Amino acid sequence: MGQWGPPVSTRFEAGAMAAEFEFGDYILVQDGRTLEVFHQGLSESRRYHVAFLGVDVQPHGDWFKVHLGARRGDDQVIGGVRLKMDGEQFARFRDFIALAIAARDGVSTLGPDSAVPARRPH
Repeated sequence: MGQWGPPVSTRFEAGAMAAEFEFGDYILVQDGRTLEVFHQGLSESRRYHVAFLGVDVQPHGDWFKVHLGARRGDDQVIGGVRLKMDGEQFARFRDFIALAIAARDGVSTLGPDSAVPARRPH
């Protein structure tokens, strides 16, 4: 396990272990419908329910600027953390964050025949 951690599994099923993405001093954990951000130098973590999660990605030359935080409206992310990744790191992040986006949008990552409803019926 190098500085950037092992590849991330993009398969997530109920009852399975949480998926993790290691990046420098950060570890992001996707567990069901919750994304949690840990930083090595802090005793607290930041938790986001996927319904409130915002992700903004801006290409910047050979790098990608990623902002994770609370979603406000359709195009604004507030608070959270800002990360700068190279292409390889961003490819791993994109696979990882697809889990949270799928959970937020009520889409299964297991295949087209296993749709997961966004909310339970009352």
